[in-house]
Amino acid sequence: MVSSSVSVSTIIIVIFLPLIYTTGLKSVYEVQIQKEFLASNIYLTFAHRLSSHGVYHGFAKFFFESAEEERDHGKELLDFYNVRNREVLLYDINIDDNIAKMEDLVEMIRAADQLEKQVYDNLIQVRLQANTEKDYPTVHFIETVMLEEQTTALKYMSDLVKRIERNSDNVAILLQMMDQDLRKKQVKKP
Repeated sequence: MVSSSVSVSTIIIVIFLPLIYTTGLKSVYEVQIQKEFLASNIYLTFAHRLSSHGVYHGFAKFFFESAEEERDHGKELLDFYNVRNREVLLYDINIDDNIAKMEDLVEMIRAADQLEKQVYDNLIQVRLQANTEKDYPTVHFIETVMLEEQTTALKYMSDLVKRIERNSDNVAILLQMMDQDLRKKQVKKP
């Protein structure tokens, strides 16, 4: 009698084990999609705010392009799951009121830097979870498509913040110069 209950437990564990792992990966994957679309909405908010104030047109354009890039990342994640016949759930995307009402460009850049770090950290979690579950196509996709781009974007935002911190005495002049550079050149966020 003991052996039959052990084998039934073993069968139940073997049957439900893939579902348990899939739920873990699915969860962090859904969070990643959420973060990509959240970043897109935040950057769109920043771009609109800067554009409507009419002072920093170069940064407004930069944030509009960044919003589009983040939205494309979210779509890439969705497309990858769709190709593999997997389903994800999309949830409401809520921007914190403090961020939505942000007026200061330096604060926007710092918030964008923090957001890029969060997106990067969650991508690492997706990669680790996929590796744990031996979902190697997802590991490959995250490493080759998503992490490479995210690392470049994170470096760019981090460099902006460092540049502002190094020139804290002349931030207004620095921001004007950077804005003019963004206007003149077709500077694209990597």
